[in-house]
Amino acid sequence: MSAALSGVIKKPIMKTMNKRINFEDNIFILNTRIRVVRDLLLLEADPGFFLEKTLNDLEFIGNTLSALFDNLVTNKKYIERNEQLHNLLETERSLSEVLQTILSGDGAFSAGKFPAIRDRISPVLNRSQDRYKTIEGLSFEKPAAAAMEPVVSRDELNELLKDMV
Repeated sequence: MSAALSGVIKKPIMKTMNKRINFEDNIFILNTRIRVVRDLLLLEADPGFFLEKTLNDLEFIGNTLSALFDNLVTNKKYIERNEQLHNLLETERSLSEVLQTILSGDGAFSAGKFPAIRDRISPVLNRSQDRYKTIEGLSFEKPAAAAMEPVVSRDELNELLKDMV
């Protein structure tokens, strides 16, 4: 690893973030990582290979969500703030579900099989639930179903593209 790269990796999350954070892409990546952990819990993978990495990933996801949360809560002028708060809320819900599965389940990656997991997962879960409650308590407009619809209807799109086919 180059000296320049190792310096970036060792810095805390907040120091490496640019002033302009791409919330949507960051939240998407975190959701993808949560799905990977969820899938891992469904498999019979060997904890000897994946347990420590999975715990590190969950702590990373929690810390990154915390940094995004702090930025969104304090930046009330961010144009897509409401949409990203909603996305963050859904991501926190997904993370909490995975963490609760690990704490209460009996799978290969569970606190039942590895009681020491509880010491690492419980604080991540508690902080995630606190952020979730805080976001729920904020007065922000949740995206309406109509706002999630495409700007151009399917019929309009077909009409626009009919000469191109």
